[in-house]
Amino acid sequence: MTCKVTVQKNTFSESLAIVGRAVGSHSNLPILSNILLSKDEDQLRLSATDLTVGVTVWMDANLDGDLGLTLPAKTLTDVINSLTDPEVVFSVNGKPEASLKCGTYKGIVKGIDASEFPTIPEYPITNGVSMDASMFKEMIQKVAFAASMDDTRPVLTGVLMSMDGKTVSMVGTDGFRLAICKAILPDQFAKKQLIIPASALKEVMRILNATKTARITLVLPTNGSQVVFRCENVQIVSQLIDGKFPDYQAILPKGYKTRTVIATADLLKACKQASIIAREGSNVVRFHLQPGPNQTGKVRLLAESDETGASEIELDATIEGQELEIAFNVKFMQDALEVISTKSVVIETNAHNTPATIRPAGKQDAYWCVLMPMHLDGN
Repeated sequence: MTCKVTVQKNTFSESLAIVGRAVGSHSNLPILSNILLSKDEDQLRLSATDLTVGVTVWMDANLDGDLGLTLPAKTLTDVINSLTDPEVVFSVNGKPEASLKCGTYKGIVKGIDASEFPTIPEYPITNGVSMDASMFKEMIQKVAFAASMDDTRPVLTGVLMSMDGKTVSMVGTDGFRLAICKAILPDQFAKKQLIIPASALKEVMRILNATKTARITLVLPTNGSQVVFRCENVQIVSQLIDGKFPDYQAILPKGYKTRTVIATADLLKACKQASIIAREGSNVVRFHLQPGPNQTGKVRLLAESDETGASEIELDATIEGQELEIAFNVKFMQDALEVISTKSVVIETNAHNTPATIRPAGKQDAYWCVLMPMHLDGN
């Protein structure tokens, strides 16, 4: 199989960056460290996979002949990024290697035969659900951080995505915190629930950032074990997680005894300051919620560590209800605050040993995060 390919260096570099993150790191499967280069009609197709997520990019190129080989992602990307002329020419002549030319540069990158590369399925996008890309990206950003990184309970490493009529929701939880985001779709869709790996959704978010596309299409193939995302010239195929997602509705607080409204930026800054001491003591920070007259009040963040010392930060807030001291993992509180864009945040609590709800002020049902409290000595 012989082929000569001419590509624009910058486009090639950008495309390699998109597929490169899907490259696997399986030392026992060297082929997964490679990118598959093939001809698809009159375009160059680049594909990579770690066997959970597969990414394919189609790009314009001048192809003379048939193409099918895999090249090591890191070597190829580093070589292309080092070149300065606008056009790259590479040729393949029967062997699993590519001869590259660009300006004064000549080189050979050795690869592996394309027949060893896993098949990444392609699906038509005609039956897909089209969504606003910025909305979808925001939903991922607001829930994926709460998914577990621990593979012992695979279902918690995923995000539950539900579609019902015109409502789409995403839920992520690691058993200690829970994030829920809801949005309205322009069209009615059949009721569906799927658990998508949080790592796959983070890749989708990264690709949406890179491509600046306006729409994303979600396709559910009939085999039921995969989900496909398509945006412009990029396709992401991910395995779905099989299993039963926890009944998160059961732990959602039904009311509150103390309601605190506080400036988001001030509380986030205080959490970052408190975490310096708290990180030496399991990230525990005590939050003292103290109501004052006419719904004024104070929030005090107290951190202590036998090794590093102590800190106390006091903030003004609007507080109604009972005085309360409750402890949280300050890193989890910080994660929740960092995805809230409103000026103020609402924290609703009941007792030192029951979950608290954090949500943007003024946006009742669009987003909320539930944090499990940490144990306080003496309680």
